[in-house]
Order: sequence, then C-alpha cells, then structure tokens
Amino acid sequence: MRKGLSLIIAVILVMSLLSTRQVWSQGFSSEQLRAPFLLHIANFTQFIDEGSQQPVNFCFLEGNSFAHAKVFKGSPNQQVKQRTIKLIELQDAEQLNHQSCQILFVSQDKEDDKLFSLLAEINRHTVSIGESLNFIRNGGMMAIVPLQSKMKIFFNQEVYQQTDLKFSSALLKRVNFR
Repeated sequence: MRKGLSLIIAVILVMSLLSTRQVWSQGFSSEQLRAPFLLHIANFTQFIDEGSQQPVNFCFLEGNSFAHAKVFKGSPNQQVKQRTIKLIELQDAEQLNHQSCQILFVSQDKEDDKLFSLLAEINRHTVSIGESLNFIRNGGMMAIVPLQSKMKIFFNQEVYQQTDLKFSSALLKRVNFR
C-alpha cells in the first residue's frame, strides 16, 4: 500500500512540474512529457481485470521509432497498482484485433479511418489515448495535447459513458471535457 501511495505522490509531483514553463525550456521532448500522463491515467483507472496479477498491457500504435514506448523502456520498475507493465508495439490498427490492451496510445500519424472504425469496440475495455483533438472527435477516449506550454488531457465523455472502465475522481478533476 505504501508503494502505491508513493507512486501516486510521485505522479502528482511530476504532473505539477509538467505544468510549468521551466520543463519546456529544459528541452524535454513531448514524448518525455506525455509518458507520465499515460502512467497517471493508468493508475487512476479501474480496469475490468482489476484483481488480476497479470501485467497491464500498454500498447503503442506509433511510427517506427516508437518514441513513447522508448521513454517507458528507459524508465525502471514502472508499475500500475502493483502490477508490472508490458509494452506492446503495434505497426497498424489491424494488430489491435490480436492484442489485449488496457492502455492504447495512438500517435497522430497513425490516426486513420480504419483505426476510428475500431475504436467503439476497443474503448469498451481499453483506455484509448491520442495526441490530437482530432483523435477524440473521431471516437478516441482521451487526448494529451500540448497547449500554452502545458500538457492538457482532453476527455470524450460520450465515449466514457459507453465503456466498462471507471476513472477516479482525482483523474476526472484534471481533464478537460469535450
């Protein structure tokens, strides 16, 4: 329990640091700034398999560089509610039919009609997160977007009402509803 509380405090501290201009001026990439948000979202989500000891699958549908996945690979001992994190790199949306993802991050360059057609089913058990407002306009659950030197979380409330997932009030207080 103390580990979980420590993790929550660390994530909140990182989030408060991310909201300052100083972080941007230090030259952090958007991937380095967005990754703590992905972890924060996962820690404040009640998944369908909440009691399981299986890893939490973080799926990344992004370009060949897998920049966000690399940030996670470089961070030691990350966990979600005492569960390990398994990173899954996806090349295209069709691979989603063969994966069980709790968190799905989609880079803007991988947004397409094929993905958007799959999102309604994916969102039932997976938190889909993009990096553009277009993503939530087309059925994504969340988007983490840099605005005015801050990373902001935008939330598609209509999609959330169709999901089996539950988010904590601590997370919902920090999102912008669209």
